Amino acid sequence: MTVHAIVLAAGSGQRFGGKKQFLDLAGKPILVHSLVSFQEAACVDDVYCVIPKEDQRFTEDLISEYCLSKVKKVLVGGKERQDSAAAAINYLENKQSPDNIVLVHDAARPLLTTTLISILVQQAKVSGGAVAGRYVTDSLKVVSREGVIQNSVPRDRIWAMQTPQVFRLSILAKAYRRGASDHFIASDDAMLVERLGVSITCIEGPPENIKITEALDLSWAEYFLKKQTVEGVKP
Repeated sequence: MTVHAIVLAAGSGQRFGGKKQFLDLAGKPILVHSLVSFQEAACVDDVYCVIPKEDQRFTEDLISEYCLSKVKKVLVGGKERQDSAAAAINYLENKQSPDNIVLVHDAARPLLTTTLISILVQQAKVSGGAVAGRYVTDSLKVVSREGVIQNSVPRDRIWAMQTPQVFRLSILAKAYRRGASDHFIASDDAMLVERLGVSITCIEGPPENIKITEALDLSWAEYFLKKQTVEGVKP
C-alpha cells in the first residue's frame, strides 16, 4: 500500500497580503518546511505539491535546491482550496491504486511532525480516514450579523481541525466528485468525506501545528522552531 502526500500551496495570500507559502521562516520558505516533513517521514512514499501556475518553475527550483526527492510532481492549483486538492486527487486516481493512502496538508502549517504523520497514516489504514485536530478551549457563541450573541455552543465535543487529513484514495476521490456534482464547497477534506457517511477518526495534533494566517503567526512559528532546536526535538 503506497502512501501519497498532497501539499496545497496554491493560495494567493489575499488575507495575508502576499503568498505566505514562500515567506521566509528561519531561513527557509514556509513551503519547504512543510515538504521537508514529508521528505523525512518514513511512511510517506511520494509527495505532490500544488501551486499557482506562475510559480511552477520557482517551486521546482526550490525542490531541487533542498533535495526534496520525494516530490514527484508539481501540479497547478485552482481558484479555491477545493479546486487545488481536486486537481491532485484526480491526478493520483488516474495513476494509482484506489486502496492507497493520501494525506492532504496545507503548506501554511510548516511545523508538522513526522510523528503525527505516522499516527494518522496508521489509523487511516485501519479505518479509512483520520484527521488531526485540537479540542476547542474558548467559549463558543452564535452571534448575529449585527454582532449580538444569540446562544452558546457547548464545547466539550468540539474540535478545531488541522491538517494533514488522511484517507484512502477511493474515499477521497468519491467525496470530491460528489462535492463537485452537488456544487458543495467545503472548508476541508473531512467535510466532503462526512457527506459519504464514512467514519473519520480524530487524532489530537500538537499545539505547534499552527496555520500561518497572519504576521503574528510567523513569530509564533519561529518561537516553536527555536524551542524545538533547544530541546533537541525534531520538527
